[in-house]
Amino acid sequence: MINKLVDGIGRTGRKLRISVTDRCNMQCVYCMPQNFNDWFKKENILTFDEIHRVATIFARLGINRIRITGGEPLVRPRVEYLVRKLAGIKEISAISMTTNGLLLRDKAAILKEAGLTSVNVSLDTFKDERFERMGGQRGYHKVIEAIREAYAVGLKVKINVVMIRGWNDDEIADFARFARNTGIIVRFIEFMPLDGSGIWKPELIISKTEMIKRISTEVKELVPTVGNHTPDPASLYSFKDGIGMVGFIPSITEPFCANCDRIRISSDGKILTCLYEESGHDIKNMLRDGRHDEDIAMFIKECMMKKPEGIIKLIRTRSLRPTLNYMHQIGG
Repeated sequence: MINKLVDGIGRTGRKLRISVTDRCNMQCVYCMPQNFNDWFKKENILTFDEIHRVATIFARLGINRIRITGGEPLVRPRVEYLVRKLAGIKEISAISMTTNGLLLRDKAAILKEAGLTSVNVSLDTFKDERFERMGGQRGYHKVIEAIREAYAVGLKVKINVVMIRGWNDDEIADFARFARNTGIIVRFIEFMPLDGSGIWKPELIISKTEMIKRISTEVKELVPTVGNHTPDPASLYSFKDGIGMVGFIPSITEPFCANCDRIRISSDGKILTCLYEESGHDIKNMLRDGRHDEDIAMFIKECMMKKPEGIIKLIRTRSLRPTLNYMHQIGG
């Protein structure tokens, strides 16, 4: 196999995001429709062996980092078994997971032992009632305990917070102080139109520029981190006194499509080369029809060549609108 995945405009794929389920134990306003229960049928979900096989093929094509996503990945039973299998792929240098944290506390040590290297925990507020209003579920204190446990067992921990004007932007400074007090990187994410609830509109976006200004004014001045070569999509900033670090993912105001190196596999076996790719490319049938690895690798490369320009084109053509995709089905 040719160890390189290159798309039609020269971007190279290096990271694979694997959704292991579309199900979730929360219903965040920026992710899925409220009272949603139209889940993928069990027989349509990729098995762990199928995921391992396709991940191995991707690794031979140049992928070196894997992120496990959902829905909420920890609602899938024995997900640590999959982590262990993926950790055995020699080309893979890191395996991470994005989780809402509700089930993480009791799984953190098990996942670390299985080979997980880091977790990104979604947390959008430090307030109990707001946590339930934004996420459709109680459990703020469970998430805080899970963050502490994950850090204690040696996992690299980052916090993802989606800032929405009028919902939680009064806590920007609180999250910045959390980063300073704990040493854990907080990543502020601009609100994207992948919300099943349909509330997205440009007026709700808190831009990276505005967040930096508010943190610098209310907490401590931020300065760009020089010489950072992390594979993370976030722009990292340190506080001027050197205590703490935060990141910003400015998907709307400063889209980074030109440098995108990510590919996704949905839990029902679709390759998505972009968050805004509507239908994806079905790889599940190839896995189940007895096709050879070489055939599947060729299909993957063909899909990669069709990778769209990204959200930057939607912005340029004024095509942004709510619910362009359901985040819980494609795996953020």
